Amino acid sequence: MRTNGVHAGFTLLEVLVAVMIAATLLLSADAVFEQLAASRDGTARSAVTRDEMRNAESLTRSWVRQIDVSPTSGPTSLPHVFVGDAAESRFTSWCIAAGGWERACDVSLRTVADSNGVGVVATSSTGDSARIQMRDSTIALRYLLDAANGGHWVSSWPSGPTVPIAIGIVSPSDTVVYRVGARG
Repeated sequence: MRTNGVHAGFTLLEVLVAVMIAATLLLSADAVFEQLAASRDGTARSAVTRDEMRNAESLTRSWVRQIDVSPTSGPTSLPHVFVGDAAESRFTSWCIAAGGWERACDVSLRTVADSNGVGVVATSSTGDSARIQMRDSTIALRYLLDAANGGHWVSSWPSGPTVPIAIGIVSPSDTVVYRVGARG
């Protein structure tokens, strides 16, 4: 800026320096806002993943807790049975119908290893499904035969009108246990 009495103003160099400083500040602010947006998006994705996992576990827990092996009535009805091995369990349970009431449905729990990792997929004959994701590379289903002395787990359950005390998803680092029925 000159002040020799003729006129006051900024030199071209001063204007260019001011523009460069402003541009640097704007680029820095943009980078900060991009980081905030990425953090927000990551937090939202993480929350959705946690919600999906909780919902999957809740739905699976509900189906396992309501396993039904009671005899059925009617000439075409098949008896309700429970059968399972290390890779899959199949049983009859109670699922929420469209009107909000419960109805009998067939459910399967199946171990899977795919591009999403290793987990258990629970599906019902009503079309509902849930995936329980596990951290390890190998998992297996186990069935609690007897809870005495720390429990006796077996790797298969024969087809029939009896059910295990619990179903476990076993991996090298963790075990998730779903109690069968409304036991105390």
